[in-house]
Amino acid sequence: MSKFVFNLDPLYDYRQRTEELSQKEFAEVNLKLQAEEKRLAEMNELYRNSASEMDGLKERGAPVRDIEMHHLYLEGLGRHIKAQEAAIGQIKKLLEKKRAELIDASRNRKVLEIMKEKSLNAHNLKENKREQKEADDLTSARVREKRK
Repeated sequence: MSKFVFNLDPLYDYRQRTEELSQKEFAEVNLKLQAEEKRLAEMNELYRNSASEMDGLKERGAPVRDIEMHHLYLEGLGRHIKAQEAAIGQIKKLLEKKRAELIDASRNRKVLEIMKEKSLNAHNLKENKREQKEADDLTSARVREKRK
């Protein structure tokens, strides 16, 4: 039986590496998104705690200067939260782009995988026919020898 050789193996290997790279990039961006979302949650928690603390200062009758400082801090924290939300939005867009690239790379690899499988099946069919022909020829030769 002859050895099966798929002529597009180098391309298949390249597409497989491309898919693996896309998977890695997608995972990295996903981890970054999770980290940034965690950071946003921490900032929101800090904002809530600071707002409660400011309410406590008001109730205790703290000096106006302290309340103003706390208010300015909360405003700054609010700006940081909005900036963090915008950053997360950008990361989500990047994640969707990486997801599309991964899907595309996976499809490209699968196309070649299907082609390789069909080529292997055709090769096996051809080899089976050749082996059957050889077996039939041997049988015919034996039958002819017995008739003599």
